[in-house]
Amino acid sequence: MKSTPLFSPTPHHPLVMTPDGDNSLVALGAYLEANRDGLQQSLLRHGGLLFRGFEVKTVEDFRECTRHLGAVSFDYVGGNSPRTRVLPEVYTSTEYPATETISLHNEMSYLPSWPSRLFFYSLIPAISGGQTSLAHSVDVLEAVPDEVVSKMRDRKIRYIRNFHAGLPLGKTWQATYQTDSREEVEEIVAGQGSTCEWRADGGLRVSTVRDAFVAHPVTGQDVWFNQAEQWHRSALDPALREMFEKMVGSGNLPHECEYGDGAPLDDRDMAAVRKAMNDNKLLFDWKHGDVLVIDNLLMMHGREPFKGERKTLAYLSVN
Repeated sequence: MKSTPLFSPTPHHPLVMTPDGDNSLVALGAYLEANRDGLQQSLLRHGGLLFRGFEVKTVEDFRECTRHLGAVSFDYVGGNSPRTRVLPEVYTSTEYPATETISLHNEMSYLPSWPSRLFFYSLIPAISGGQTSLAHSVDVLEAVPDEVVSKMRDRKIRYIRNFHAGLPLGKTWQATYQTDSREEVEEIVAGQGSTCEWRADGGLRVSTVRDAFVAHPVTGQDVWFNQAEQWHRSALDPALREMFEKMVGSGNLPHECEYGDGAPLDDRDMAAVRKAMNDNKLLFDWKHGDVLVIDNLLMMHGREPFKGERKTLAYLSVN
C-alpha cells in the first residue's frame, strides 16, 4: 500500500492510502488486519487516514473495514445530531440542509465520554461541495488568541440543550435519549454528568459543564476539544436567530453555550475562535468508496455546503 500526504506534507496532517496492486476488499481487509498496530500509530501521528481506490462498494463493505481495524461501536445515546441508522452500528452523517455549513468540531465533546475514533464512508459523493472539512486540534488551539484560551481554560464551558415540546426545533428528547420515559432520561442525564429541568409543557432543559481542552490519553498533547463556537448563539444567522428567539425566547435556543460559571461568552471571542478554525480548515473532495478514519481528539471535522445527492455514512468507535 502506498501512502502520500492528503494535503500538504505537514507531518501531523492526514495521509491518503492507496492500493499498490490488488485493490479488492479482501486484500484491503487482510492489510488492515496485518497492520492494525502500525496504522494506529500513523493515526496518532497524522490525525487521519483516507483509504482510497479500494473496492468498498456497499455499506456492508464499510462496516467490514471498521471491524478489520478493531472498531467497537460507541453508543450515541445523548448525541445531539440528527442521524438515521442504516445498519445497527452505522449512521448517516449529520442531516442538516445542503445549503448549510457544519462548522468544525470534535464529536460529542459536550459530554464526559465520547468516541475515540470516527469512520466515514462516501457512498454517494456530492456533485459539488460537500467536503468533510478537517482541522488538527493542536493547530486550532495554537491559533486562538491566548487571552481567549485562558478564559475558556479557567472558566470551562456550559452546554445547554432546550427541548421544546410541540415545536420542530432540533431533535426531541425522546429521540436524543432513545426513550419515552422521563425516569430513564433523568438517569441517563445524571450518568452523563449533566443536570436537567422539566418544563410544565413537557419540554426539557439539560445543562452540562465541560473542560474546553483535554490532554490526549496517548500522545499527551493538549488539544482543542469543545463545541463552544458551534453551540453559541452567534453561530446562527442573525435573522434566523431573531426568528427562533421570537418563538422560544432569549436563552432558549435548542443549543446555548456560556462559561461554566454562567457568564456569557463574548461574541468577539467566538469570532476569534471561528477565524482560527477557518484559517486551519483542510478540504478534500470525496470519491465513491473512500473510507476516512480520524482520531476524534486530534482531528476536528465539519461539512461544507453541497449540490446534488450526497450520502456519507459514519461509524463511531469507542477505541
